[in-house]
Amino acid sequence: MAEGCVLCGATGTEVVSRTDRHGQPLMTVLCSGCGVLRNDPVPTAEELDRFYRKDYRESYKGATEPRLRQVWRNLERLKVHFIEFRDIYARGGDWLDLGAGSGEFTFLARHLGAEMTAVEPHEGYAAYCREKLGLDVAGRTLEECDFPEGRFDLIRLSHVLEHMRDPVASLSVLRGWLRPGGVLYIEVPNIEAEARNRLQGRLFHYGHIYNYNPLTLRHVAARAGLVEMPETAARCAGRCAAFFTADEGGLQADEALIANAARMREVMRGHNSRRLPEPEEGTVLGRFLRSMTARLREARAGQRMKTHRAIAEAAAADLERSLKQVMGRG
Repeated sequence: MAEGCVLCGATGTEVVSRTDRHGQPLMTVLCSGCGVLRNDPVPTAEELDRFYRKDYRESYKGATEPRLRQVWRNLERLKVHFIEFRDIYARGGDWLDLGAGSGEFTFLARHLGAEMTAVEPHEGYAAYCREKLGLDVAGRTLEECDFPEGRFDLIRLSHVLEHMRDPVASLSVLRGWLRPGGVLYIEVPNIEAEARNRLQGRLFHYGHIYNYNPLTLRHVAARAGLVEMPETAARCAGRCAAFFTADEGGLQADEALIANAARMREVMRGHNSRRLPEPEEGTVLGRFLRSMTARLREARAGQRMKTHRAIAEAAAADLERSLKQVMGRG
């Protein structure tokens, strides 16, 4: 008997891809009940533990530590994020960065005065954070963490949920770690946008077990007893990112889930028949030129500041100045 979808309970699925973005065998199916896409079969906990400790960053990024230009890019995006949601981050308190990656969020948050706990399962990236950025990052998985109930004011889960084999169970654990009134920020890749913006077949990855669009992200959070914060809902509308608090409600209606499945079915049909991507803005050539221009700018920034730590310190100082200016105008 087939197990039901963790998001909606439906048992019907449709195969949408048989290879990963590198052309290697990987079965991906679409749930006919809600439209979430997932690997089939879902890897075992043991398989994932080995993969994330040793192989994930090399497979996904091609390196055991981030390149200078990647660090600069990550920090530029985070500065914009901190400023846009300064009302949330100004609350301070005890924060958890779960899946800290190359540590940029933890570095900036600590600079702004938050009490930071950071966890990163990949051994190489955790060591990089400690050695290159001076951060106290524990090399552990979520399952190896044993935080008490109500420990954190804010938990960040950025580009992590898609890697979890049981997202509802994992989010339920995180909900328990929140203090009353605490906030959980979740951000994942938007598979709907990526299916339109990427070349045919360059979409799925072994490590991305569940692939969400904005509706399924909010639904899976609601399944775990989390609802989107009204203070930030308008700013996050249409994004595969949102701030959540522990509460009941927020589940999508069955009709909305079925409509989303139909929508994602058409999105995947378009991806599988399209020879060229459809960028959200402009043309394919224009997108390519913008990407190349951005990469050159990132590379120059890395060469100018020479080290990962220097780039992070410059970004932290710039963020502090920008926040003062914004707060002064407000």
